[in-house]
Amino acid sequence: MQTKITQALVERAPTPQRGKSALYADSEMRGFYLIVTPSKRSFYVQSLVNGKQVRTKLADHPVIDAKQARDLARQTLVNMRTGSNPNEEKRKARARGITLREALDLHLAARPLSARTKEDYRYNCEHYLGDWMDKTLADLGVDRAGVRERHVRITEKHGAPSADNVYRVLRAVYNRGLREHPDLPPNPTANVDYHGLRRRKVEANADRLKAWGSAVLNLHPVRRDLHLFMILTGMRRTSVCEARSADVDVDASRLHVPRPKGGAARAFDLPLSSALKDLCGHRIAENPLLHRKAPWLFPADSASGHVTEVAQHELGGLTGHALRHTYATLALQAGVPIAELKFLLNHAAGNVTMGYLNPSLEHLRQHQERASAYVLAALGLVHKPGQWPPQLAE
Repeated sequence: MQTKITQALVERAPTPQRGKSALYADSEMRGFYLIVTPSKRSFYVQSLVNGKQVRTKLADHPVIDAKQARDLARQTLVNMRTGSNPNEEKRKARARGITLREALDLHLAARPLSARTKEDYRYNCEHYLGDWMDKTLADLGVDRAGVRERHVRITEKHGAPSADNVYRVLRAVYNRGLREHPDLPPNPTANVDYHGLRRRKVEANADRLKAWGSAVLNLHPVRRDLHLFMILTGMRRTSVCEARSADVDVDASRLHVPRPKGGAARAFDLPLSSALKDLCGHRIAENPLLHRKAPWLFPADSASGHVTEVAQHELGGLTGHALRHTYATLALQAGVPIAELKFLLNHAAGNVTMGYLNPSLEHLRQHQERASAYVLAALGLVHKPGQWPPQLAE
């Protein structure tokens, strides 16, 4: 309907039925419209912009009245007819307004990350970049020198590993914001000189391994089995500590790991060798006698109910992630092929060919059996099927 858009029209125009709308075109200003729906009365303008029809919303009533809408429409139409697209300008304004905090929330909501990983992301941002959290990505993006200098300062105060970890998180969060708002400046972390720290090498010669094997047998039974489990599987500390007895299928010789590093999307079944099967069966049988908090495979008198700290001075520093390195090295020496070893360690595929592979648990169990036998021998331990714990070799 064509008529002059007045305040009286805005207030008295009939409300359409649900699902319907009514459009009123202003008779005095071409391209100025009032659209009435069951819930809103909104002002719009429409015009050619660089040869393309563009419609954009000015505001709802009563945020502005008819006179204010007419004045705003007049200026907006002038700009549109000279090539300015208000929708693009709004999008750019939204891009300029997104903060680091909002980008972090966007990043964490978009990916199936574990609760621990999300905590790490927030800690890195809030602890090291707290004064940037309410700063816009646009401001960070144009301050490339400032972003680089902050990395240098974190390195000097907290060390190179911390600085690189913080900036890997910042890089990922900014990239997520950039996908949402392509008009943002390029990622400023591209101007950062990462330290490129190499993985530490874990030296475990024959004497050190045999000393470790002797020492581990003298630990508390739960901690003894936890460390043996880690060196016999190479599993990450958190996954081992949070393993539940209910996730062990002794008959099928497997442990289900529901939330490894990478979250539920990376869940997998770990094949158990005969030694690992006996270890798990022994723990499930013994735990109720030692701890009331028996749901955990490796329980402890802690707030969580399970072992959380794996440091053990008796083991000479060969604990935690060092045991993952040790397992990988010994399994390779035992003849476990790299492809199967990647599956046993639950490493990401890494290339197209690995992505095609889906070996059976039985196939992987054969290699796990080979690895366990080699690791136990290197530790100077003897395992007799159906018995646990292992004994020192004579």
